[in-house]
Amino acid sequence: MTSVPGTERFSVAVVTRGRADKVRKLLQSLGSTVGSGGLERVVLVDDSPDPLDLGPLKDELPLSYFHSGERLHISRAKNRALREIRTPWVFYIDDDNVVLPGTLEGALRVVSQAPWNLAALQLSAVYRDRPDLVWVYATPFREDHWGFELVGRNRSRDPRWEGRLLPTDALPNASLLRTQALREVGGFDEALPVNSSADLCRRLKRAGWAVLAHTGSILLHDVPPPGVPGYWAAHSNDPDRTFHEVRDWFVFQRRVHAGERIVSGRALWHSFPFLLAIPLGLLLLRKPGMISVLAAMTRGTRDGITCGLEPRPAPEIGRGGSRLDPQIPSG
Repeated sequence: MTSVPGTERFSVAVVTRGRADKVRKLLQSLGSTVGSGGLERVVLVDDSPDPLDLGPLKDELPLSYFHSGERLHISRAKNRALREIRTPWVFYIDDDNVVLPGTLEGALRVVSQAPWNLAALQLSAVYRDRPDLVWVYATPFREDHWGFELVGRNRSRDPRWEGRLLPTDALPNASLLRTQALREVGGFDEALPVNSSADLCRRLKRAGWAVLAHTGSILLHDVPPPGVPGYWAAHSNDPDRTFHEVRDWFVFQRRVHAGERIVSGRALWHSFPFLLAIPLGLLLLRKPGMISVLAAMTRGTRDGITCGLEPRPAPEIGRGGSRLDPQIPSG
């Protein structure tokens, strides 16, 4: 299942909510890939309250835009995008990024030369406003599996680390996925509405697929860099999203550590650093809605610890359960 670099067809999938300026910048940066001959389609799924005004971008890109009248959350929106993908590979890119010339082509070149069972390739990122600083190179599990090693985070770029393939256990920010493999494992788990990439990596690996990070495929992450007070909490002022982020973390960790002793108590202990960091960051950023966010964190913690861990339901990504029917019409 290899191919000659530059001949592989690919799509791009983006999900967004309430970040019109950022997603426009991403789409503008994707315009440089149109002439490469590989990009077939850009699928944009938007669950913002009001549809986006994309202006000339809708004509400059091979763009399919889907606006939802209800909030989908990230995992469900990604599965909605998956219904539209007809190419062997799909880049999932968060809406707060900017693609550099050669970023996507570099990742495709890697997978074309990689073993047949490579299913996911995490792209690396630097801060858009501080491109000398690494946002992350790779995200492998820590040895205790209660968190992830953020390789390179907030350090200066190091040529010795770049251009390498590294192990990873999550797919933050942007990744290149083999469409066949994603379909085979049932897409993104909608029981984890916001943070489902680590769960996806586990399911891919258990199914015999490989997951890696490539430190040579780099894009710009449009988030506040170190030095901005509270920069780590830039996305934490949405109570609904915060509720699911916290709940997802506890559900995922309970899955990873199923069968171990006092899992809920240990999960609470390991959650303290990030649970404390969120309100501190919002305080430093002077963002409104602190009380609502704290209430959402409390509910997310309670539900994440007490909810049942039923088998994951099959997402609605096409006929025939977890696999896509290529004859399903767009819409």
